[in-house]
Amino acid sequence: MIRKIPVAELKVGMYVVKYGEGTYTNPFISVEKPLLSETSAAKYIPPSVSEVFIDDAINLDLKALARQAALAQEEEEGPPPQVPLTDEIVVVEKVYNEALGYAKNFMDSVRQGKPVDYREAVPMVDGVIASVFRNERAGATLCKLRRFDEYTYTHCINVSVLAVILGKHLRLSKKALRMLGIAGLFHDVGKARIPEDILNKPGRLSDREFKVMQGHTLEGFKIMQEQKGLHQEILRAVLQHHERYDGRGYPQGLKGPDIGKFTRIVSVVDVYDALTSKRVYKDALAPTRALGMMYQWRLSDFYPNSVEHFIKCMGVYPVGSFVKLSDGSHGIICDDNPAYLLRPRVKVILDAQMRQVPIRVVDLATAQHEGQALRIEECLNPADYRIDLSRYFFA
Repeated sequence: MIRKIPVAELKVGMYVVKYGEGTYTNPFISVEKPLLSETSAAKYIPPSVSEVFIDDAINLDLKALARQAALAQEEEEGPPPQVPLTDEIVVVEKVYNEALGYAKNFMDSVRQGKPVDYREAVPMVDGVIASVFRNERAGATLCKLRRFDEYTYTHCINVSVLAVILGKHLRLSKKALRMLGIAGLFHDVGKARIPEDILNKPGRLSDREFKVMQGHTLEGFKIMQEQKGLHQEILRAVLQHHERYDGRGYPQGLKGPDIGKFTRIVSVVDVYDALTSKRVYKDALAPTRALGMMYQWRLSDFYPNSVEHFIKCMGVYPVGSFVKLSDGSHGIICDDNPAYLLRPRVKVILDAQMRQVPIRVVDLATAQHEGQALRIEECLNPADYRIDLSRYFFA
């Protein structure tokens, strides 16, 4: 909900939409930024402004996120990565490309009425699981930094990868992770039976079109039900991944414990990847903004603690996020600091004027600027600046 509040009541984490009165002499001035520090307001809001509009749905309580993630970390502390992030990304990229080709084939086969066999996907899912156990950040980073135009295909892969990562944090067995990865890979298979003019419509769907789009869950269930030996939890995830904890979802309007165990995981990562991906009708959101929105929805849409666990998986500032630092420079989150969740490692790539600089990595747990701790001042959306982060991240 968007509401007006006095500037004096602004707090860190609030999302400022705009200020002004919408009149000729005092027009609305767009801000569209979260306040990541106590000094952020002064950078976006002139001293003469006494009231601003905020969006409660995007309130990003960074301290709360950090507390929740730290608590989850204490409960689920696992071994450190076996392989450096930069090394594992090379390996998982091969698995990702293979899975992408497979996703195109099975979706195209369904469109043409041909049968599919989920067992063909098992080696690829096993490859994802092996990569996650070596370094779980690699797969998650690749999901966000690889640039593809075909969302329907890449979304299947991303949901599979992210579901396995979340499942690992929830201490699922490798057998369960395999089933979960398959559930993620095939969760949207029913979209192959949705008319492409609806699936790829650049504008808002009509009520009739939205009803047709909702049918992809049941269509997917019908397709996968034909598979021999497929676990019921996989089928439930295909059918139920748009159900919501408070019963507002579809197709059955299920509530709470009636929603399948795999579904609870797939639905979280499905929403995250949808929010952070560019679609025909919207731009991608920055990962931190997406996590903030999901945190606001955690009590209504998702099974208890699911979002908090996912934030622990991804980090308060997910690897691959584009940020502005307090010295004015810009960079990419290249690794996290488990002991300091708000102070990750950043690969600095641009100066305050957005000019390219020699790439260097700074550790915000120790870095200083003018006698004070260097910190993240703002999370930015690279699409707004037409920056291809993969060009710098893999440099």
